[in-house]
Amino acid sequence: MALPSLMTACCLLTALAPSSQEPEPVTGGAARIAAWEQHSAMTAALPEDAPAWRALGPKNCGGRIEAVDSPRGKPGVIYAGVGSGGVWKSVNGGLSWKHVFANESTFAIGDVTVDPNDENTVWVGTGEAHLGGMSYDGTGVFRSIDGGETWENRGLVDSARIGKVLIDPRNSKCVHVAVIGPRRGAYEGRGVHVSRDGGATWEQTLFAGDEVGIIDLARDPFDPDRLWAAAWDRTRRGEGGVFRSNDGGATWKKLEGGLLTGNDVGRVAVAASAAREGVVYALMVDHSPPGEGRYDVGGALYRSDDGGDSWARTSKEYVDTYVGWDFCDVIASPDDADQVYVCGFRLMVSQDGGVTFQRGGEKVFRLQDHPGQGMHLDMHDLWIDPGNPDRILLGTDGGLYVSMDRAKSWLHLNNLPIAEFYTVYLDGAEPFGIWGGTQDNASLTAPSTASLEDALPDDWTYVFLDPWDGGDGFSTFPDPSGDGTVYYEQQNGEMRRKSPGAPLRWGRESGQRITPRAGEGEPALRFAWNTPFFPSRHGENVLYCAAQGVYRSTDRGDGWKPISEDLTGGHGSVTALAESPLDPSRLAAGAGRGHVSVTTDGGESWTNVGPNLPRNGLLRLALSPHDPERIHACLSGMGMSDVRPYLYVTEDFGATWSWLGEALPHAGVNVVLEDPAQDGTLYAGTDLGVYTSRDGGKSWNSLSKGFPTAPVLDLALHSKSQTLVAVTHGLSAFALELP
Repeated sequence: MALPSLMTACCLLTALAPSSQEPEPVTGGAARIAAWEQHSAMTAALPEDAPAWRALGPKNCGGRIEAVDSPRGKPGVIYAGVGSGGVWKSVNGGLSWKHVFANESTFAIGDVTVDPNDENTVWVGTGEAHLGGMSYDGTGVFRSIDGGETWENRGLVDSARIGKVLIDPRNSKCVHVAVIGPRRGAYEGRGVHVSRDGGATWEQTLFAGDEVGIIDLARDPFDPDRLWAAAWDRTRRGEGGVFRSNDGGATWKKLEGGLLTGNDVGRVAVAASAAREGVVYALMVDHSPPGEGRYDVGGALYRSDDGGDSWARTSKEYVDTYVGWDFCDVIASPDDADQVYVCGFRLMVSQDGGVTFQRGGEKVFRLQDHPGQGMHLDMHDLWIDPGNPDRILLGTDGGLYVSMDRAKSWLHLNNLPIAEFYTVYLDGAEPFGIWGGTQDNASLTAPSTASLEDALPDDWTYVFLDPWDGGDGFSTFPDPSGDGTVYYEQQNGEMRRKSPGAPLRWGRESGQRITPRAGEGEPALRFAWNTPFFPSRHGENVLYCAAQGVYRSTDRGDGWKPISEDLTGGHGSVTALAESPLDPSRLAAGAGRGHVSVTTDGGESWTNVGPNLPRNGLLRLALSPHDPERIHACLSGMGMSDVRPYLYVTEDFGATWSWLGEALPHAGVNVVLEDPAQDGTLYAGTDLGVYTSRDGGKSWNSLSKGFPTAPVLDLALHSKSQTLVAVTHGLSAFALELP
């Protein structure tokens, strides 16, 4: 089948003529659902013989598990909610999995709850229950009545992020939902919403403020009409704290009586004991410790023995682990009111009601081979089997763990393909190698022949591991000479060169640090979280990277020369950098918000060509392999929940720009590349899947047959084999053999 016929099949679903006008932002759940419906229609219209994607993995590294649940009395059935990878179901205790929430209007998961009265009814609150930089909004609350085989959106589509779904054990039609709301800005829908008809209608019964999200809910096991809600005031204006309802969520009262109050209250979590009536725990992030950094907070645990009328701090010391923006949870053991678990940077366990804490067990066994030596960091959810409290499920940034001895030892169920990739690089080997960096699971590589099969070893191997069995990985690539040298990068510009045979685990001997340094008397270098770093196409030993300016090395990173001044306008970092495939003297660098600069003389002089672009964050720049004047730019509205596809092109090296998103569904465009063999053929990775154009972006067609709803963060094309590789932030990697 020729690709033009694939394009023709969708001609009725695409629009023409890119616009030079800056588009208006597009926000809200209804817009996201409409975009997904358009995406689904475009994909469904593909010919039967259209090429389909194949999953590559990895699975052994795991990924962020945001929520987990299991039907009562059915230990073999597990539902795992992946932060940006949908919901997976196992019916054999985690030995194998089915992606049951794969093709819905969102991939972002905040909570998964099995109806206590019906094991086949499952509710999913969408939108991630944290506010990290790479986290996504959802499209409301979903319900399945057939064990995850099919799903129905049950409303709250504009909620953006849902922290908790509670089902009344007396009446399955009564559902309480904690709505966090969007990442930024005022939103009147934040609060607790109640449905008494299974989601047909909803009533907002708790509103603590238009910038105060409700992130957690707990129900009294002894009195189902009594509930507690955790309010997170991210503006820290004194509105955060704990609320209680005594009438099934109809009315609420804010509790104090010894709790932390005021502007120092950050994120909050609540838990009610099923072992002793009246015992409630509240974990509160305290911002009063001095300092300005993210970790200059403390986790203060409070306990009430009278249902919340009065509270006492369990210890004058903070819980001995970081809790805050990304993770903050407290869970009470169902059979011991004094046994309490805290999910933070580490898992902490108390046997004396929170007076003292010890780390959860770090003896770990694994289903798949993995070089790790202990428990991964960053705990997001913990579920305790109410019928067998020795059995615990734990969701972390490194995947899903199960314990049968109350968190003393663990089995790592590292067979879920849920890696959160940032970047991909293809080498020149035969078969070609795939290299990429992931969120908190380091950098990995595999041959292009990699496959994803149950009960078989993973084809992916690690490039490095940090001392905590993870670490953020970004740009990762072998030296183009093929001598076995590998370059990899961690957050904020931590770049390393690793020699053949060097140890895997991060340290002095595992790789030489090659990060540029500021000269004496010069301002400190400001590196982005995901710093641009890559080898030149035009010269051996040549590397590029960027801080607030651009740097070039001609000796594989031993030395760096600045080739630009500050290109950011004095704030932030360069987030996108690209070299022309046609001319080594042409480069483009950008920091977003109107700061995109180009050079035609190898960095001797730079021209700002960004003022005509939207003042959004900048994700990617791509210089054309066909026309030295052509540049594509991908910008992002993600921080403001804007799903408009900000994809632009210039045909005159930045003098003018045209918008190429008119024919695309409203979903962020994270990457675009041109096919070097076919001028005008583009491939775009979006927050819904992959698209292609044969006319330079005037019209677009889905290229997502066999591809789940997933955010595609990077694409790479192996020209010789015509294999397109896509890496996702939540569902690992995929390959497509182009016709």
